[in-house]
Amino acid sequence: MRILNLYAGIGGNRKLWGNTHKITSIEYNQEIAKAYKDRYPNDNIIVADAKQYLLDNYKEFDFIWGSPPCQSHSTIINSQYTRESYNAKYPDMSLYQIILFLQGHCRDIKWVVENVKPYYNPLIKPAAEIDRHLYWSNFKISKIDIDKEYIIKNVKVDTLKDFDLTKYNIPDKRQVIRNQVNYKVGKHILDCAMDKIQVEGGLF
Repeated sequence: MRILNLYAGIGGNRKLWGNTHKITSIEYNQEIAKAYKDRYPNDNIIVADAKQYLLDNYKEFDFIWGSPPCQSHSTIINSQYTRESYNAKYPDMSLYQIILFLQGHCRDIKWVVENVKPYYNPLIKPAAEIDRHLYWSNFKISKIDIDKEYIIKNVKVDTLKDFDLTKYNIPDKRQVIRNQVNYKVGKHILDCAMDKIQVEGGLF
């Protein structure tokens, strides 16, 4: 399967996809892209603007995953502490631009967009909600039990348990780790897209 992985970060969603797919990952930050390439040497990692790359190349892929920046949508932004400590910012509407583009132009390509559950009512209804994350897609996503231990072990340190980030010039390693999608969720959603999971109710 030809997979396009947008806003790849260090590839949490991709971790359990294996090496049988042809994966192209797009990451804007050069140092994060370098870490991704070292972690997944068989993937094609491109330093580029994800929206522009999608616009120019979407027809070349069978499955598209997008994880646009989530901070401006997060409930943390709208907490009392945050409002008193930081300057207000507009939500990054790239999230909805990508969803609408995929809905309109990728009806014959499996796709999913991931983001945090926002502080407002989502402007477009998602296909699924898993562990405070929303997923928009053009295929059915079944429920999955999440291992909370994954999150606990990986966000309270500056490096991952399964990949050494200390040699990379990434100032906020903790945030880069937090931006990852749970490994098991990434695999589960790809399996749903490939019709590997027989869905018999329990849908979102």
